Amino acid sequence: MIQIVPVVNVKTFKKFQERLKILKDFPEIFQVDVSDGRFTDFKNWADPLRLKDIKWLRDRFEAHLMVKYPEEEVYRWQEIKPKRLIFHIESIKNFDLLEKVCQENKIEIGLALNPYTDLKFIDEFLKSGRVKYVLLLGVNPGPSGQEFHWFVLDKIQILRQKYPKIDIELDGGVDEKIALEGAKAGANILALGSYLFEDKIKNSEELLKKIDQLKAILKANDF
Repeated sequence: MIQIVPVVNVKTFKKFQERLKILKDFPEIFQVDVSDGRFTDFKNWADPLRLKDIKWLRDRFEAHLMVKYPEEEVYRWQEIKPKRLIFHIESIKNFDLLEKVCQENKIEIGLALNPYTDLKFIDEFLKSGRVKYVLLLGVNPGPSGQEFHWFVLDKIQILRQKYPKIDIELDGGVDEKIALEGAKAGANILALGSYLFEDKIKNSEELLKKIDQLKAILKANDF
């Protein structure tokens, strides 16, 4: 079964609160995008200090840290107990530190790659088993709604053939067509932002209905 992960990627705290209200009753994991305006050209709202008192968030989300200094950000985000922290291989300077902080706080660790980053840069982590979760961006890191880079599907296929047991998440520009092609290539997790929220979904029931519709399409195609 393909896992669907809704993505929160917004510019203001007000919008963030609106998305959280919709996702509160979502029974699975969702993703919080963190774009710092330095690793990316885009800066969104993502301040863990303002989320510390929201107890239901704990272990309910993954944070995709598109940041220049992950070794600093990891301390801020571990405080609100995410299920998973995903770091970009392009900006990591001290993986040992990131791994240590995550292990001490029982947080899963994942690695993310920009569309044009070669898979060879994560080989050592996958071969050693230190990482079992990879996120491949289908767009440049930053805002939702970008055009998908189709060549990323080839990278998914290569990664799946080489490491059949890892989790592979496709994130960025995913719609129904890309979801099907991503699953076919070997992604078992699909992260969707604008596709799910573009219709101005107002509550969790509407969100679940749209996700169920996508799951039905995937199931009809044997995914």
